[in-house]
Amino acid sequence: MLKQNGHLNKRIHTIDWFKGTMGEPLQRVFVPSVTEDDGGSIGLGCFSSEDTAWQVLRAFLKKSEQMLLQACSVVVWDVDIVGDEAMTVLSSMECKDCPVCGRRTFWIDVDNFSALCHGTACSAWIEENTVDPEIIDCGWPTIRFLKQNKSIEEAVESLFKLGDRLKSAGESRMDEVRAQSLLEEQTND
Repeated sequence: MLKQNGHLNKRIHTIDWFKGTMGEPLQRVFVPSVTEDDGGSIGLGCFSSEDTAWQVLRAFLKKSEQMLLQACSVVVWDVDIVGDEAMTVLSSMECKDCPVCGRRTFWIDVDNFSALCHGTACSAWIEENTVDPEIIDCGWPTIRFLKQNKSIEEAVESLFKLGDRLKSAGESRMDEVRAQSLLEEQTND
């Protein structure tokens, strides 16, 4: 019995030490998750920092071409609150086929008018212009393609045209001269 009490006392002292050194108890936790095509949800962890939750989610999305995913989100939970008021969805995104590379790695945040392909060597993107909210920017960093559009639909169409031109160029690796000529063709449209 003494060993058990000694062990119990050690645990109590350890808990008191953590309370004293860890500071204030957590008030919020951030939970990134993804939803598979079959409706199953995969939690990616529970974090004390929003930044860490986003880093974990972005790292996971880079591997999204290996799975059939439908959506993802980052949710913040307030601790010690009962009911729906404890949860706030910070961001929710849907996965679509990328208009440039064609893989199912194009994550669209409809609330914030932005999208990004997390596919290997692609990174096509769409976002609201930071200066003029009437303009929607899109781009493909591989050839430094950037275009300003009047609507999200027009931006998606621009990326599809670029993707079609890349596909028509063939499956062989493109040299810098060919990439530059594609960029010039696109800007002349």
